[in-house]
Amino acid sequence: MKRLLNTSLKKIDFAVVDLETTGFSSDRDCVVEVAAVKVKNGRIKDRFQSLIYTDYIPYYATRVHGIDIDMVYDAPTLNTVRNNFREFTQGCIFVGHNIKSFDMPFLVNAFDVEEGICCVDTLKISRYLFSRERTHKLEAVARRLGISSRKYHRALDDAIVTAKIFLEFLSLEKKRFRILKDIVA
Repeated sequence: MKRLLNTSLKKIDFAVVDLETTGFSSDRDCVVEVAAVKVKNGRIKDRFQSLIYTDYIPYYATRVHGIDIDMVYDAPTLNTVRNNFREFTQGCIFVGHNIKSFDMPFLVNAFDVEEGICCVDTLKISRYLFSRERTHKLEAVARRLGISSRKYHRALDDAIVTAKIFLEFLSLEKKRFRILKDIVA
């Protein structure tokens, strides 16, 4: 782990991840959409996105992300998506906005991601870089950095925005953020 933390950011493959779910509990709720964007050498290289079949999506969840039961009716099962997601993200360090508090528990429970793995949280970096700002929601951080999105609260759109935010943070602080240890909270 110590060797990984001392690795140059230029040599690391990152997978910027976002999930849409049926609720906030990784024990009781389901993932209905997953997306990952690969970032290497300061560029977005590849994308992965899938809806995931479930037999129930509460109304309040649909109001947030717009995904309803008809949209996931023919979607692949979690087992299929899990294997494809794990293959896509293999060897990558995960990045996400509020990944430690929200996404990681779902990734551990639904995608068999190793608990406690090293990940980068753009929410924590935003709080560090913009400590005087009141809000650090994804939309607010994006707006602050001049990054726009077609739609928020869809996994691929949010993963792309988060990847752009991540790259902007690395660019703004290139003298301070040189190795993985510099950006892992």
